[in-house]
This record gives sequence, structure tokens and C-alpha cells, in this order.
Amino acid sequence: MTHLTHAMISAAKDNDLSAVSGVIRETESLVLAKARQYAGSPSDHGNSLAEDLAQTGRIAVWQALEAFTGETPEAFMDYLSRILHRAMSDARRKETRPGVTTYTAMDFEKALALAAGDPFEAERIAVTDEMGDRKMTPDRAYAARLSWQGLDYLDRPVSDEDGNTLTLAERIECETGMSAELVTAADIASYRRTVVRDQVHRTLGLLSDRQRFVLKAAHGISPVAEYRPVTDDAELEADSGLTHDQVRQARTKGSRRFAELYRAGARAW
Repeated sequence: MTHLTHAMISAAKDNDLSAVSGVIRETESLVLAKARQYAGSPSDHGNSLAEDLAQTGRIAVWQALEAFTGETPEAFMDYLSRILHRAMSDARRKETRPGVTTYTAMDFEKALALAAGDPFEAERIAVTDEMGDRKMTPDRAYAARLSWQGLDYLDRPVSDEDGNTLTLAERIECETGMSAELVTAADIASYRRTVVRDQVHRTLGLLSDRQRFVLKAAHGISPVAEYRPVTDDAELEADSGLTHDQVRQARTKGSRRFAELYRAGARAW
């Protein structure tokens, strides 16, 4: 629970160093919580990303004090939460999406949402009219996917199902039967595509029957035929026996739940 007061915020806005220190101290728990949230699992990026985001958050507190025009501590905390979201989202993209601009990373995230989390399908969608005015060139979409996934290498240490440490090439050998000495970059890309698609289907399997059906329909995932969201909703409703509200709720809640589950396991390998 914060002990911020209107007087403390007002003094901090007037550059009273004691008050500024007090605001930073009282908002530290929020900053740290947001940093952990946006950094994700330590296994994804290491603990350093959370530390970097926390520092970004502390700077954002200073900026929020300067720009805040409200009156109450509650209003300031709400405002700060929005500032932290923007600052940490941008900082995370710069740290984890090397080689592409923030806008490219944001556009690819939109394509990912349209592709139900499959980065290869997102690369295809990114160059189509489904993206609207954020449609990407093939080269930009390809660079965005590589940036999102991260470059890979044969000697990267990974774990097998028993927790033993192997190189990536050795794991591919175990799962495909191909000799580790013969594994190429193209084999890595092919294997990675298989893993990602397995993860998509595994995540879909964790949804309710209705949510799974509606999401599969949006992308034509076998054995469900493709029904374009909104455009083909009347046909989807007629063929499935679902009402308009049932389709809308399944799509909204299912997409949100899918994103949560997919992010939790997408990079496990």
C-alpha cells in the first residue's frame, strides 16, 4: 500500500529532492512488479532484462511527475501505470527485437495476433492486406520474424525431456534421427517451424471446445474450414449453430487466453 500524498506529489513536481525521493520510494513496488511482468520468465532473457526495465521505470517516474496534471495520489498511480506500460513495452522491444525498429516490432506483434501466435504464419500475414495500413514488405516481415525468434546456432545449449543438456544440433538429431554433423541452418528453421506449430496446437487444446473451434475457423486450421472474422461470421454461425454473441465472446476470450498460454510456453525449447 502506497503512502503517497497530494502534498508529496506537489512538492516533487516543484523539484523538492526529498519529495522526489519519497515518490520514487513509494512507487518502487509498482515499478518492480511491472518490470518482472514485462521481462517475462528469467529463462527467456535472463534477470538482467528485469533490472534494465526497472531502471527504465524509475526514469519514467521522473517523467510522470513532470507531466502529471491530476490532483490525487490515486490518479497519479493510474497515470504512472500507463506511463510504465509504454516505457517498458518500448524498452523490451529494443532489447529483445534487435535489428528492427520499434514500429516494425509492433507491426509484427499485430501480425502474430492475427496468426494465432505462429511466427511463420505471421510473416505471411504481415505482407497481406489483412494488416491494413501496417502492411509490411517481404524483407521487413522476414527481418521482423528473425528478430522476434532470435537467431539460432547449432551449438546452443538446450535441454531434453529428461533435463539433460545437449546442443541444439544434438536435440534435433534425437528428435528427427538426422546426424548432428549434417544439421544445417535450413534444418534448424524447419525444426523450429515444427516446434512452433506443435505449440500452437498444444495451446489450442487447452481452450474450451467453443473457443478452440472459433479460433481454428479464423485461420482455417484443420479440420475446421476457414471463416474470415466478421466478414464470414453469419456463415460461421449458420454452419456451427452458434449465436452471434457466442462467436464474438469465444473469439475475444479465446484470443486473450490463447495469448496468455502461448507466451507461457512458446519459447520453452
